[in-house]
Parts: sequence; C-alpha cells; structure tokens
Amino acid sequence: MKIIDFNKTISIPQKEVLEQKNYLQRFLNKIYDCDIVSEMTFPWMQAPYEMDDLFCRVFQALSQYRNADPKFARVNYKLRCDFVCESQKTIIEYDERQHFSEARAISLEAYRDIPLNYDRNLWIKACRDIKARDKDPVYRDEGRAFFDSTRDIQAYRNGYKLVRIMHGQIDFTKDYAYNELIKLLDL
Repeated sequence: MKIIDFNKTISIPQKEVLEQKNYLQRFLNKIYDCDIVSEMTFPWMQAPYEMDDLFCRVFQALSQYRNADPKFARVNYKLRCDFVCESQKTIIEYDERQHFSEARAISLEAYRDIPLNYDRNLWIKACRDIKARDKDPVYRDEGRAFFDSTRDIQAYRNGYKLVRIMHGQIDFTKDYAYNELIKLLDL
C-alpha cells in the first residue's frame, strides 16, 4: 500500500479504473467467500426525506459552498453501494478522482462526530489537493459529496462498516495487493 506523505500533493490516476475495480472484486470474493454483491441498494441507503440535525449540518455546509442550488440534495434518492458483503455487514466504496472535490472536503468536515473506517484526514487532503470539478449540472460536486456523506452516515447508523478505497491507493494487479487489502479492511 502506498504510504501517503502529507507533505506531498496527492494525485489520483484517471486510467484503468474498471480494471482495478475488477481485480478488487476478485479479491473481495476471495476474502469474503464469494459473498460480494456489487451495486447493491438497501431500503435505508437513501438521502432522507426529512433531514435531522446531522444531515442539516452537511446540507448547510454544502449549500454555502458556491451558493449551491439546493436541488443537489435529492431526497429519497436510493443510493447504490459499490461492493457489499451482507453477512459481514461491510460496504466497500471505490472512490475515483471525481469524488475528491472541495465540496467533499467540506462535507467530511461537517460530520466529524461520526467515526469512519477510512482515514478522514487523508480524504480531506486528497480533496484539497485534487480539487476535482464536474460542471454539468452546476451543482454536481455538491450532490456527489452529499451522497457520499449519506452513505457514510447511513451505513454507520445501520450498523454497517463502510470502507473507502482511493483509486490508486493499492495497485490490485500487483502481488502484494491482497495482503494490503486485508490490512485496509482491518481483518
């Protein structure tokens, strides 16, 4: 696994995402005895219709960033999870470059009271270094950040461990990848 030097700028490659995700899925099936489902949804994995204080904090923080159109927080929108091992109550999200925007850094700061199963400070640094931007629709960055935050919060509230893997964090085509993934999953 790459050791991240917080004094250096983090970058994420844009190539080979599909190949890396396929290798990752093979490893996950090996680790979890073929109990991996991709693109799974849950009834509770959605942006809430009525926002409690925690979701309001995230929404307000993102709304203030670039005076975002509030449409970015589509209520009752069902979210898919990249990989799920239901028997272990584990969700694995594979974050490509577009997930590392200033909006995501802002949303991550808004719920520091929720423990995460990935390095929040590393994700915030990557967001601030990469500054990914989508321009269509105008509020796409805020929407993606809100949905990523929703996954984190809803998984925590429903007793699931959510692990995020940064594209390029591990090269899943290499021999060492399996052992590094085991460490990342904290198994």
